[in-house]
Amino acid sequence: MSYLIFIAEIIDKKCQYKIINKDREHLGRIEKIRVGQWLSWCLFLSSDCYMSASCIDEVREKIKQLNSNKVKLL
Repeated sequence: MSYLIFIAEIIDKKCQYKIINKDREHLGRIEKIRVGQWLSWCLFLSSDCYMSASCIDEVREKIKQLNSNKVKLL
């Protein structure tokens, strides 16, 4: 079961995907942008905050470590 819904939209001739939850609350969007030399799909949490796939992987790994209780908290 998926908790997220991805809705394709064309804005300014560019495709992006709006992300909403099952309660229809807006969570962010996925958009293809230039990151360094390459165009990459990135997650935008707000207009000023985006994460590439590799950044999301790092955050996910940290969350998994914290959930496993293998990391000492301050």
